[in-house]
Amino acid sequence: RTQEWIADEDGRGCFNGYYDNLGERVEGEHPQGFRMTLTGQVFPLMAGVATQNQARQIVRAADHYLYDDGLHGYHLNTNFKSDFPKLGRAFGFAYGHKENGAAFSHMSVMYSYALYQQGLADEAWRILDGLFVQSQDFLTSRIYPGIPEYFNPRGRGMYPYLTGSAAWYLFTILTESFGVKGQMGDLTLEPKLIPSQFSGSEHLGVRTLFAGKPLHVSYHNPKNLAYGNYGIGRVIVNGNERSISPGSVSITFSRQEVLTWPQETQIEIYLV
Repeated sequence: RTQEWIADEDGRGCFNGYYDNLGERVEGEHPQGFRMTLTGQVFPLMAGVATQNQARQIVRAADHYLYDDGLHGYHLNTNFKSDFPKLGRAFGFAYGHKENGAAFSHMSVMYSYALYQQGLADEAWRILDGLFVQSQDFLTSRIYPGIPEYFNPRGRGMYPYLTGSAAWYLFTILTESFGVKGQMGDLTLEPKLIPSQFSGSEHLGVRTLFAGKPLHVSYHNPKNLAYGNYGIGRVIVNGNERSISPGSVSITFSRQEVLTWPQETQIEIYLV
């Protein structure tokens, strides 16, 4: 948080994630321009190293140095332009290809997951939505439906079968956006949905499995409230209303209770 933190005068900041083969710091101010990597931010965010203020500074820095409107997403790194031998094999690729600054899907999804953990739901959803938009634009991405390993500078999806991004994508949407997750074997619902995800509807739902039980979880947001401004007002499980403390943002069901539920359990959550 101190020795590897780099901040500028405009409220942007990032962690230095690498040292080169000569033991020199890679990221930050450089004669060839400011250097930043996405990976160097994702793992400190996911590990809880970054403070809330640092997380917001990282978002501003990533948007400034790494975001590409034409790709609807983030480059793995800025263009280092030189020093390739001492920075390793990845920088033998032309900038924007493979590990040298491509828009890498798996790191983008992990960045989204890390931002959700920091409570930055709007910023996290923008990443997932952008990845979807870029992937489904066939005239640009030139791929069948799916998520590629990365997008090249022209926006074309590359290596569709060499990525674990789809699993991370679904995992992030289910456990962080919809907030359906396990906690030491119990079921917790902690939504981080934002108004644009409802697409003008008052409710949004997801079907999944937990402890072998098929679940249909529906969230009702009639006032179109933003994340951070709502709590859980009512909880209805299979037609039976459950009590919940005022102001709660999550609810947990014990695994023992879940195992008693019938098949096709319906859970309705009202956000207030």
